[in-house]
Amino acid sequence: MNQQFQGRSVVYLALALAAGFTQSARAGSHLWRVNELFSNADGTVQFIELHECCGAPAEHFIGGHDVFCDATGKQFVFPAHITGVTSFRYLLLGTAAFAALPGAPTPDYIIPPNFFSISGDTIRYSTTAQYDTFTFGPGVLPTNGVNCIGLTSYSPDQFVIGVNSPTNYNGDTGTVNAAGAVPAVSQWGAAVMALLVLTAGTLVAGFRRSAPA
Repeated sequence: MNQQFQGRSVVYLALALAAGFTQSARAGSHLWRVNELFSNADGTVQFIELHECCGAPAEHFIGGHDVFCDATGKQFVFPAHITGVTSFRYLLLGTAAFAALPGAPTPDYIIPPNFFSISGDTIRYSTTAQYDTFTFGPGVLPTNGVNCIGLTSYSPDQFVIGVNSPTNYNGDTGTVNAAGAVPAVSQWGAAVMALLVLTAGTLVAGFRRSAPA
């Protein structure tokens, strides 16, 4: 993770000690928190990073839980539980365009483009259990292709704007630059472009036939 976000670990450890979790209470899925949000200007390159906040080693049972965005209505449901010690680890959800960027760690899960709104949204982890909710308003999320929202505290939510530092469940991390990402062309846009090219070719061919020898 980026140095400006390293202070989170101290806060997270304090939360765990204050909560006084027992070993039996740690087995679950309720301690994952929205930790970092990133998007480029057109929403094709996005990621959501979740973080196990409190040092619980068995937050495995995420299968069937979801990440839901109020503004877009888009939802991702975790397809299965996870294995391994979960203490302070990360889950990375990213778009295919994010995964294709140089320096991007491999996302644990792929989400569609424009999964959350760049104009403000509420991101929910588990809409049924309401384990975590993070809201950001209009103009808050940077879209310069480099900076992101990074949570520094979960209770209450506090965040800073800084250079992106996505991390996946394996601990692979990196920094991406999506400032030059080429926007995806929709099927409608591609059809319009093809029609324009065809029309231009027809006009040129007609001009050549009508030109004097």
